Amino acid sequence: HRKFETMETTEYGFAESPFGELIVARTAAGICYLQFVTTTPHEAFDEFRRCWNSDVRATQNDEMACKVVKMMFEEHRKDIALDLRGTAFQLKVWAALQHVPFGQTVSYRQMACAIGQPAAVRAVASAIARNPVAVLVPCHRVIHSNGNTGQYHWGADLKKRLIRWEYNVTYGPDGHDADTLL
Repeated sequence: HRKFETMETTEYGFAESPFGELIVARTAAGICYLQFVTTTPHEAFDEFRRCWNSDVRATQNDEMACKVVKMMFEEHRKDIALDLRGTAFQLKVWAALQHVPFGQTVSYRQMACAIGQPAAVRAVASAIARNPVAVLVPCHRVIHSNGNTGQYHWGADLKKRLIRWEYNVTYGPDGHDADTLL
């Protein structure tokens, strides 16, 4: 295989969200990487390079990251362009995830059925775990059939907080407790 001759350019930046610091990266096509930062910013950037493309030319732009976080958590925008790259199966799962309504949850089995492969529950869970764009591709909305939240890259507590926040934004804090979803 010949290496692609032109190096792709990305912008990345760091921004605080209501749930912790995020690293956000985008190409000309859209957001390609969004993760919670649990290490140093330098290590988070290195992880982005490992996941995306180690040869990527990246320019830091924290203002871009702050704008994206504002669009997500204050404006609740659903029209943020994404640049997702993965296997055909992963892209299918990530596309289906984007159809899970804000403020609601689904099971891994429901996700497998949604892509027309009801027996592929484990493969669906694996694709969800490899999601490069947290929150915007809402992997946190997928829970076990028994109501258990299951695993989340940044811990079950954060997953529950995200689900509860979305539920309260959608239905108001006076509605039923979001814990009934879990």
